Amino acid sequence: MENNWYTQAEVAKKLGVSKATVYHYAKEGKIKKIPDPHRIHRNVRYETSEVDELAKMREEQPKGRKPSELAKELGMSVQSILKHIRTGTIVAKEVPFGDERISYIFSDEQYIEAKKKLTPKISKRIRKTEYYNADFDIALFQLFRTSGGEEARVTKEEDAWGFYLVKQQTWVPFQSGISDYQLSKRYPIHQDLMDPKGYVHFEIPFKEETLLYPFIDYLYEVWGVENVRLREKDETVYIYIKSGNRPFNHEILSFTKLLQFVIEGHIYLEDGLLVTESTYTKTSLELPKSMHERVKKEANAVDLTYSQWVEKVIKEHLANNQHDKYKL
Repeated sequence: MENNWYTQAEVAKKLGVSKATVYHYAKEGKIKKIPDPHRIHRNVRYETSEVDELAKMREEQPKGRKPSELAKELGMSVQSILKHIRTGTIVAKEVPFGDERISYIFSDEQYIEAKKKLTPKISKRIRKTEYYNADFDIALFQLFRTSGGEEARVTKEEDAWGFYLVKQQTWVPFQSGISDYQLSKRYPIHQDLMDPKGYVHFEIPFKEETLLYPFIDYLYEVWGVENVRLREKDETVYIYIKSGNRPFNHEILSFTKLLQFVIEGHIYLEDGLLVTESTYTKTSLELPKSMHERVKKEANAVDLTYSQWVEKVIKEHLANNQHDKYKL
């Protein structure tokens, strides 16, 4: 006589999931566990009708790769992947999952594109001289005002530092801005140096000026140039913020809008603080002195930090290794 039940191992195989997932399915009521109060049967049993129905539903669903696969491959949390899907950073297809629940899957093309977008990029280091002039004690895009209330922002014309007068739409050299227009700073730009715990990376287009410039003003005044890095590109500004936390006024800045411009790391609000967390973990290496010096030279030759160069070499090695346990 054919059994009207499956063991946990049989359910896992039929549904293509782990035994732990089978346990959670039963706990959530997706499949029925057959009571066995006297422990007559050696294995936990599940009703075949419930399991077969769930297996049929899964077969009818569109095929694709799960957010959990991408999360595992990139070393991210599933919640982070889902956040990127919901904010539109990456694209996936919605699929029904149980009663009134939605899950997501990636086609092969969507998976490749999502991986490309979310894989941390090794960028050349941003030097402080790119965004801060120690002689003048000014920072790139810092806000100044004239005695008459006209706004001006610090900019560079090639290697010359000066001011862009917003109302007049003209640029003047630094000394001229101070002496002729009597420009003055609207806020201090220095704060205590935070411990090095990595950075959160933003990339904000110039066209988002109603967010970009207030965000820069906030960072300079609240975080300080010691804890922020900026690089001006043709159409965007790269902004790196040290991992940590500082007060945040959501009435002045839109936290929700900021989220879409995070390209590496995590940010969230907690008790009136903007909390930034890097995706990197600080570690240390013990190397022979001769190798240490060689790494420094190799890194400098390609304008990378010591850590960036080591990461680049390790990634290249793992990517070229054919054993699954070493693949990225």
